[in-house]
Amino acid sequence: MSAESWWSQIGVYNNAIFPMQIITIAVAVVLTYLLFARPYARINKIMKAYLSFTFAWNGVIFFLIFGRKLPGVFLGAPLFILAAIFFAWDILANKSQFSLPETRWQKYLTIFLVLCAFLYPLIGFVIGHFYPESCIFGVMPCPTTVFALALLAAAIPKVDRKIYILLLIWALPAFGKCVGALNLYEDCVLFWTGIYALVMLVKNWKFIGE
Repeated sequence: MSAESWWSQIGVYNNAIFPMQIITIAVAVVLTYLLFARPYARINKIMKAYLSFTFAWNGVIFFLIFGRKLPGVFLGAPLFILAAIFFAWDILANKSQFSLPETRWQKYLTIFLVLCAFLYPLIGFVIGHFYPESCIFGVMPCPTTVFALALLAAAIPKVDRKIYILLLIWALPAFGKCVGALNLYEDCVLFWTGIYALVMLVKNWKFIGE
């Protein structure tokens, strides 16, 4: 698929689902503030329910309904649906416990990556991608993965390996976007978030429970 065709399809998708973009971002902003300010067990569960919903949305609505002709659909649809199931299961299993890290540099990096996920459309605007041809958090897979990986990396060692590794499978191949694939340079954020998350996983592997 050409870059022009890909972005055209994204424009059709964003127009069709509006105002879902506003809803998903608004809910995420409120939940993220509560999670970082007051990381209570109840807020953790609500965040996992939110992540389960957004990953299910991306797996079904984005890939299977609107994006059946997009590159990556055969990997993305089952991967995001499975991630949605894992996040929903973890509401009860409670393997992942989200909170800001105590280490100063990691705390600020986590906040930065979360902001990058929210600001994907602004990053795209600077590059030359204008709404509705924009990658938007919550309703599109890449910024949503950046957000989830940032939370999971911050949660180490209290994290579910299954979800973590599943999202790395989506993040690391984004290197192709950094060198011009689909003119989607925004996804350099996804690739480098994946590298950071991978380093944190390998570094702390022995401390993470099964």
